[in-house]
Amino acid sequence: AVIFGCDVNEVKRPHWNNIDVIRENVEEPRAIFTTTRNDTELRYSKSLNGSWKFNYASTPLERPIGFEKLDYDVSEWAEIPVPGNWERHGFGYPIYVNVPYPFAIDEPNVPQDNNPVGSYRRDFLLPEYWQGDEVFLYLGAVSSAFYVWVNGEYVGYSEGSKTSSEFRIGDKLSAGNNTIAIEVYRWSTGSYLEDQDFWSLSGIQRDVTLYARPAVRVRDFEVRAGLENDYVDGVLEAEIELLNDSKAAAVSDIEVQITDGDTLLHRSKRSVTLERGKSVEFFQTTLPNVRAWSAEKPALYTLVIKTPQETISQPIGFRTTEIVDGRFLINGRAVKLKGVNLHEHHEVMGHVVDEMTMMKDISLMKQANMNAVRNSHYPHQDAWYELVSRHGLYMIDEANIESHGYGYEHNETLGNKPHWEKHHLDRTQRMYERSKNFPAVVIWSLGNEAGDGSNLGATYRWLKARDKSRPIQYETEGDIADVGERHSDFHSSMYWRYWDLERYAQTANDRPFLLIEYSHAMGNSSGNLREYWDVIEKFDSLSGAFIWDWVDQGLIEYEDGVPYWTYGGDYGPDDVPSSGNFNFNGLVFPNRNIQPAYWEVKRVYQHVRFSSDSLLSGVIKVENNYDFTNLDGFELHWSLAADGKALRGGVLNVPPIGPGSSETLHLPYKGHDLHSGPEHHILLQLIHPEQNGLLAPGHIYAEQQFRITGDTAPRDDATLASAEALIVNETKETIDIGNSNFAITFDRPTGLLSQLTYNGEDLLVAPLSPNTWRAPTDNDFGNYMPTWAAVWQQTADKQFIGSIQVVSEDENIVIVKSSRSLVSDDRLEVAKWDTDYKIHWDGRVHVDNHFSRAPDIPVPPRIGMNMELRRSLDTVDWFGRGPHENYSDRKESANVGRYHNLVNDHYVQYLRPQENGYKTDVRWVALSDDAAGILFIADDLISFGVSHYRLEDLVPPVKIAITTEDGPAASENNERVNVHVNDLIPRDLISLNIDLGQMGLGGDDSWGKRTLLEYSLSELNYRYGFTVIPFNGKSDRLEKLVHR
Repeated sequence: AVIFGCDVNEVKRPHWNNIDVIRENVEEPRAIFTTTRNDTELRYSKSLNGSWKFNYASTPLERPIGFEKLDYDVSEWAEIPVPGNWERHGFGYPIYVNVPYPFAIDEPNVPQDNNPVGSYRRDFLLPEYWQGDEVFLYLGAVSSAFYVWVNGEYVGYSEGSKTSSEFRIGDKLSAGNNTIAIEVYRWSTGSYLEDQDFWSLSGIQRDVTLYARPAVRVRDFEVRAGLENDYVDGVLEAEIELLNDSKAAAVSDIEVQITDGDTLLHRSKRSVTLERGKSVEFFQTTLPNVRAWSAEKPALYTLVIKTPQETISQPIGFRTTEIVDGRFLINGRAVKLKGVNLHEHHEVMGHVVDEMTMMKDISLMKQANMNAVRNSHYPHQDAWYELVSRHGLYMIDEANIESHGYGYEHNETLGNKPHWEKHHLDRTQRMYERSKNFPAVVIWSLGNEAGDGSNLGATYRWLKARDKSRPIQYETEGDIADVGERHSDFHSSMYWRYWDLERYAQTANDRPFLLIEYSHAMGNSSGNLREYWDVIEKFDSLSGAFIWDWVDQGLIEYEDGVPYWTYGGDYGPDDVPSSGNFNFNGLVFPNRNIQPAYWEVKRVYQHVRFSSDSLLSGVIKVENNYDFTNLDGFELHWSLAADGKALRGGVLNVPPIGPGSSETLHLPYKGHDLHSGPEHHILLQLIHPEQNGLLAPGHIYAEQQFRITGDTAPRDDATLASAEALIVNETKETIDIGNSNFAITFDRPTGLLSQLTYNGEDLLVAPLSPNTWRAPTDNDFGNYMPTWAAVWQQTADKQFIGSIQVVSEDENIVIVKSSRSLVSDDRLEVAKWDTDYKIHWDGRVHVDNHFSRAPDIPVPPRIGMNMELRRSLDTVDWFGRGPHENYSDRKESANVGRYHNLVNDHYVQYLRPQENGYKTDVRWVALSDDAAGILFIADDLISFGVSHYRLEDLVPPVKIAITTEDGPAASENNERVNVHVNDLIPRDLISLNIDLGQMGLGGDDSWGKRTLLEYSLSELNYRYGFTVIPFNGKSDRLEKLVHR
């Protein structure tokens, strides 16, 4: 029992509300491993996963006392699956808060009036052949504290929602049927160290297993598999703890083998005399020329430990981690950790993640060139460690310690209060002991946002004494008030700007730096990643960075059969604390569908780069930034395109370019392939033709596009020979211009182009109008954009027309000029907007916009023009960046090309509706149906957004509180209106924005940092133009219009 400072028999406070009790009758923590019995196929483990009887009580006083007794009738109780979170099965409600605690705090006391209790019971049959063995009950994780009984007899108690507990229960079992009862408390003393930024969910949330072991057995073992002799030879040290539970000393053989597949590499066997209790045996050997383990090449061997009755098989990897001269090295290389933070989350099951989902996560991470994952902010379930070790990611394993809600002041933080020291140590020790043998774990973390102080110093010292082979990281580390020592081997921080990293690398080199969280991927986010990695890759002392985070933590619900994802504030009574949608920070949606930012991460994280000083000659430099991978066997696929259409292409075999090396290749195209006029691009893709771990044949490992030559706009093919004269008709209300083929109407009161008809087809539903606003993203709310840029939203309905007039007129061309003032609510002139319309006889309209912002007015979120088109014009073709959504600070992964899809394909279903679906660097875009179409050709480059929703549909009609680091406050209006994906109803129209551009997305954080200046519309004056060309709906007509 882990009970401090008291006699448990005298404790009046229940264990779950007693800081002096962490565990009772729990086995000492050990490594994750399973055993098989020798010379038999009988199973000596039994899963208790499945359906259990369940009772839910809102408070401890309402719980069914005595339910563990065999004569207590539970036949009318509900059924609940184990593992499972009871809030996902109709009992209680989930709570999401970021920094504040989800319960009223008064440490170390726990609420007693609002502390739900779940009571679980089930029967099981004990196999007869287990008789005479020691039987153990293993619970992978229970949130947050629990008592266990078997056949009505008390077994023990444990707390800690993310680490396992193991109980010896053999003396309480009977032959045949047995009954197990577990009483789970939502809150316990341990909950004060579990203030993580995720859903608060309760219950038995990992596997429950029974297993039988012989009296003489391996209780635990520790493996250190390192490298020596210039990282060539493998050195294995195995410390095996044997336990003799029999009544007398015993003689036992113990054998250690190392195998590589079916090949035996090493075998040691000895006979030992074991007194009762524990003893330790050491084995050591050196293997020459081993295949080293790394994320790139996760070479695993098998360590086999055999006793007369049992065999243990443990995957091991030979690798060395060290810090040398301020650099973090793996196998002697200063690796860059291209990482992401991962919470355990499943859209249906909550914190219960199945192996299929884990494999999906690993596969998607590796496809995105990620090589590292941080187990935020707690040890993950058992299977995760072997899967990651087998498939190759560097892992930071983190202790289940966060007390963010108590802040960082030394007199407040739990990290500096002595009565919490044993709790900090207990969680650190349990983390270490269970995952110590997995090669993927390359760094230990003391916890997250748990303040700083003597308790963190104690955990650091314990880990350092226990494991000298791995470094330790802790982000909140500073000087301990009463010790004054370091307790992180890295300098580590969160959400630094990229220039802060560069400053650190230029001025400090005593410790490597880890940006443990960055690029807060909340909603439509993840801008300016390239700037970060240009700096990180420049300095060896910068060891890497971990995006926050992997998956949006939405829980799926249904309304009238329509699915949507929930977030904080969607459950429970009105007074339930909430941080809103601050847990929607993923690169993938809750169902693991990919978000557009994922593709940008893949491009920026790629390990091979291409460059050229002579594109016209086809000279390409290939730079291999892998640490352990030679490019021999890879193929370079290249394609040359003119105006987005393929001209030539081919495949080159990549020479054996070693890690950290580069070589020049020559692509077999010549200057005469580059015709004058069209715009030429070369696309390079690095591909491997064979399966490589989880990466399929043909997977694109690296990709880069270069613009070689050409103009960005088609030439003017219009001729005057066949011109039909234009007719102009001016009235007090309108200016009408056209001929037998088309008609255009300008509305005099608004000064807007309000109607466009071509060959009898009406194309416009609403006029072409200046637009300087966007539906705020989550980052926009976080940096107060709806407040500091409010004047630009106000101008939407406060545009005062100065004049509109026909200034030039002949049979073939008419010019209309309009001028307007954009005005705020307090009638302050924000900007002037002048537009010249040049109408041609064939229906073309050239639109030339002049924007001039007042000097003391903040930058606009957007400069563009909005219009509404009839809904049938649903087919979209464009020549620009795509196919996925892209913005000025997140467009590197979107190649310039010709793309074709439907309007709805542009919609990105962010879990809280916001700005989405944008395309940048566009040369032209067309929307059409079978009867008609409308083409927009940029003078230079434009951006566009197209949707079946109006901008105002994506702006919450209730006021969303400005996001802080604590997350957004819950809205005062509790009605769900346009805040979930199922609240949006597509309109019978197409909203189209043809823009100079928008400001970038930002994402350095989501609670204050704005878009970088270089991605803002910061100039006072802008001019941009485009040509509008109506056409009939045949695709060959569009091709003639855009052909050069």
